[in-house]
Amino acid sequence: MYGVLASVGMKRLALVSVLVGAFACGNKAKGPPLAPLPPDEKVEELPKPDPTPKVEEPVSKAPVGPLDLKIAARTITVKLLNPGRGKRLPLKVAPKQGGTQAVELALDFGVTQSLRGSKDPEDTAVDYVPTVVLSGKAETKAVAADGADFVLTVDKTDALEMKDAKVPMAKFREVLASTVGLQISGKIGANGATGEITMHLEKQAEASAQVLDLVRLTMPSWPPLPTEPVGVGAKWQATTEFKLADRLDVKAITDYEVTAFKAGVWTIKGTTKVTGADQLMQGGKISKIAGTGTVELTFTDGQLFPTFKQRLETTFSASEAEPKAPNPPTIDFKIAIGAAVTAK
Repeated sequence: MYGVLASVGMKRLALVSVLVGAFACGNKAKGPPLAPLPPDEKVEELPKPDPTPKVEEPVSKAPVGPLDLKIAARTITVKLLNPGRGKRLPLKVAPKQGGTQAVELALDFGVTQSLRGSKDPEDTAVDYVPTVVLSGKAETKAVAADGADFVLTVDKTDALEMKDAKVPMAKFREVLASTVGLQISGKIGANGATGEITMHLEKQAEASAQVLDLVRLTMPSWPPLPTEPVGVGAKWQATTEFKLADRLDVKAITDYEVTAFKAGVWTIKGTTKVTGADQLMQGGKISKIAGTGTVELTFTDGQLFPTFKQRLETTFSASEAEPKAPNPPTIDFKIAIGAAVTAK
C-alpha cells in the first residue's frame, strides 16, 4: 500500500514525485563541520597527473519521438431540471468548419498529504506544480450534425509561480518550451460531450512525457449542455464517473444554471460534488472520498471553445487494508486540480 500511495515517511503522490525528480537541479546538502587539521607530518609527493586527458562519454539527452498520449472519453448523463424563462434557444457547440480561435490553457495540479494525528511538521507535505500555460490556435476541421472535429496547435508556452511548488521554474519553463508544436485533437459533440482526445508531439525532449502526462490529468472537459432549448434561469445536472488522477474511481455531479444571455453570449455557473465508494488499491484501503468544485463560463454561439474556469478539490484517506497492529497509520490526502480556458 505505502509503496504506491503513501508511507509514514510521507511519500508523494506519483505524478508530483516524478515531476519534482525530473526537474530537480541538485541542491547541495550541508555536511558536518570539518575536522581539525592533523599535526604536521612528512608529506608524501602526490603522483603527477596523467598529461593525457580522459574523455568521458557524454550522456545523451537527445530528444526521442514522436510522443502520443490519449485522454479517454467520459460518459456523461445530462438531466434538464428547469428549462428557464422567456424565449428558449438551443445551447450547443456549433462552430463553422475552418473557423479558428486563439486559445490559452492554464492548468494547475497539487497534492497535500498529512499523517493523521501527527503534530510533527515533517509529517505534512504540500506539493504543487507551477501553473502550465499553453497557448495556440484552435481550428475546426470538420462539422457534422452531432458535433465537430478540432485540433489545437500549441505555439507558445509559459509557467506561472505557484506557492508550495517544488519544481525549479527555469528548468520547468525550459521543458515546457520543448512542447511547442503539441497538437491536441479530438471530437466535441453538439452537447459538449468529448470523445477521445489525442495529444501528439512530433519531437519530444527530456521530461516531455511527464509534462504531457500532467496536461492529460488536468485537461478540462467542455461543460456538458442540455439538448433541449433553454432560457435564462435554466438548470440542469450532469453526472460523470471517472478515475481521478488516474487512480480513484469517483462520481462527479455538477449542477449548472444559465445566469445571463445577451447577443448570443451565455453566462453559466456550476457547482460540483464528488463522491466515491471505499476501494482497495494494491494492498491499501481508500476511504472517505469527497470533493467540491466550481465552474464559471461564457459561451458564445458559433464558437468552438468557451471561456471558463474550473476548480476541483477532492479529499480521501489511505490506510492498510488489513492492519496487522491496532491503530494503523492513516494518510489524509487532498488533490487540487484547476483549469482556466481563455478563448477569443
